[in-house]
Amino acid sequence: MKITNPILTSAILLSVCVFVGDSQRAAAQEPPKGSITIDGIAAVKYPTEQAWSPDNKTVAFLWDAAGKQDLFMAQAGGKPVALTNYPVDPDIWTSNITRFGWISANEIIFLKDGALYTVSTDSPKPMRLPGYGAVTAFSLSKDKTQIAYVHLGQIWVGNIEGKTQRQLTRIADGSVLTNPTFSLDKEYVAFDAAFTSDTPEPLPFNGTRLMAMRIGSWNTRLGMVSVFSGDPVLIPTSGTTGGGAAAVGLQWAAGSKGPVLVHQEFSPDHRVRDIVETTPSGVSHTIWTETDPLYWSLADGARTVTSPDGKYIVFMSDKTGWAHLYVTPADAASNGDAKQLGKGDFGDCYPNWSADSKSVVFAHSESGNQEERFLAIADVATGTVQQVVTQRGVNRDAVFSPDGKKLAYLRAAGDHPQEVYMVEVAAKQPQQLTDSLPAGLNPADLTTPVLVHYPSRKDQKPVPAALIVNKNLDKSTKHPAIIWIHGSGADQNYLAWHPGSYRMYYGICEYFAQQGYVVLTPDYRGSSGYSREWTVGAFKDQGGGESDDVNAGADYLKTLSYVDPDRIGVWGLSYGGFMTLQSVIRAPKLFAAAIDVAGVGEWETQSFNGTSPRLGGTIVTDPEIFDREDSVRHLDKIERPLMILQGTNDTNVPLWETLKVVDQLEKLGKPFNMAFYPGEIHFFRREFVLRDAWRRSDAFFYKYLVAPKVPLKSSDATAPERLGPQPPAPAVAGQP
Repeated sequence: MKITNPILTSAILLSVCVFVGDSQRAAAQEPPKGSITIDGIAAVKYPTEQAWSPDNKTVAFLWDAAGKQDLFMAQAGGKPVALTNYPVDPDIWTSNITRFGWISANEIIFLKDGALYTVSTDSPKPMRLPGYGAVTAFSLSKDKTQIAYVHLGQIWVGNIEGKTQRQLTRIADGSVLTNPTFSLDKEYVAFDAAFTSDTPEPLPFNGTRLMAMRIGSWNTRLGMVSVFSGDPVLIPTSGTTGGGAAAVGLQWAAGSKGPVLVHQEFSPDHRVRDIVETTPSGVSHTIWTETDPLYWSLADGARTVTSPDGKYIVFMSDKTGWAHLYVTPADAASNGDAKQLGKGDFGDCYPNWSADSKSVVFAHSESGNQEERFLAIADVATGTVQQVVTQRGVNRDAVFSPDGKKLAYLRAAGDHPQEVYMVEVAAKQPQQLTDSLPAGLNPADLTTPVLVHYPSRKDQKPVPAALIVNKNLDKSTKHPAIIWIHGSGADQNYLAWHPGSYRMYYGICEYFAQQGYVVLTPDYRGSSGYSREWTVGAFKDQGGGESDDVNAGADYLKTLSYVDPDRIGVWGLSYGGFMTLQSVIRAPKLFAAAIDVAGVGEWETQSFNGTSPRLGGTIVTDPEIFDREDSVRHLDKIERPLMILQGTNDTNVPLWETLKVVDQLEKLGKPFNMAFYPGEIHFFRREFVLRDAWRRSDAFFYKYLVAPKVPLKSSDATAPERLGPQPPAPAVAGQP
């Protein structure tokens, strides 16, 4: 079941958005010590969804400017050109283009606010496509002549040139239809169908004036319908699919007897993963199956993608201990038909096919370096791998030009955030197409992280982490330090600007480093990008060993001669917010201050439609796990200053999770600061919200980590007695 945000009115929000403690609205307590400012990092732009034009000349992409998202194009040697320039909604201050696609060498179709538009690259004036209103999703046929879309909850098809439309489904059971996708021969359209409902979330401590709603979904089925006639076929799926979980939407392949729909399924405990093909008549065939004794753990970039000709499927598996690419024929009879492409003690991710179905481009780490990504191309027939992009940083999500001679990809590095790049495969000379840093922010002031390892409090295993120490830091004196905890559990940090959802938080970490803080970002067990052993290391220990990994980061920082052991703070977003609470609960005297940004407070409600794979059970089968990791039950142990930040339009960790934490803290008489941001999403996106949140965080850490001449003594680094005795720490590796 999907969890979404509470429904709040503006009037009610005014009554709950009380800011406890000192006002944090003032600017930073110290002026910026370089060109990195809070206003600057709040204005960093973010390009995504790069796609080549059919004539191989132009790359189109979406570029988000802290809530204002527009469609752009760029060519080698030129500057980006805006194809749209929509004003933000005056109430919510956002503007979104949710999908786009090339329909010719100089024309693009895109979806915005329920309407379809076309725009020419020769004359960028978007024109609304007549007859296409109330659209929630669309995709194009392979030849770009037809469109499959969802209109008023049903599947339709249309002819783009002829401007004609036809309804294909009339499903009246209340299902919500999504992800329409043409078969390669244009004779069928696949889609997802699921039931949804709104259920009030009981929050008795809120009284009757505030209501929180769960929007739940269940019973996901795969649908297929002929474009000519007949009723749709709805196929029940075992376990969970999500329309092809960890895949790129719904995909079609060319079976021996006609088109087949490729999708993935997982058992309820997430241990068994199947890649399945299903015919339009509903007959299914499994072409790959694997069982993990703990849970299938692949995360970022773990795609399953069908070749353009429909004859092959490339997918990811970590059955060897590392996530690698495999390719198998579309009509494979068993696992034995698959060929492993990537090999070694490193990981692969983000595969994409060439138009001729002969090659796969993918990103990969390297032996001993799981914090960067490089690009390579594998020849499917021979298995030969050619390195293409070897520049240090995070290079990922490459797409071939139609002629196969060029790649467009996303790149982040130590001196710039994520940008769109292109490279000619033969020349291997990358060209940057975008510049997302705001004017005035000098790239020379940015600090490239370095990799360190330190022993965990749990079992002495080495914990990888990125350390950010500004080059101008005076190491002859002691400085405050901050640990940033990444979210999702299965994300990771990089030796570059974070390329994904945590990019804004990486930006503020760079600001803190400029201001004289030593910043550490650990990849606690459960983080992706590493070996399977590390990735599943938190199984049935959620919030336990992971917190020991984080808290050992403070032990490591105390070994640095230039870090003040009594002035270390911790903060994190989402799962990182949960981990922040767990860290200060398990070691109350370790940190001088903490900030929880939209952290989960109670996993029983967060995972009510099943279980988080790393939990490994339910509140009935494993009540002791839920007791330990439900932070809201142990807030009495918190001793040091705490601040909470939360958006009210959060669909990842809904507002009610934070309301439970706030209510319990108030009942316990614990002092804390908090700020709620009306209408804001989980990661914080809008510029004015980012500015306010970062200023509050800056002032909060300054107050408790910098300003005190004699701060709260936190030299007692031992964990609470209930964790058991701690083994002596061995020598620290990677200390700069």
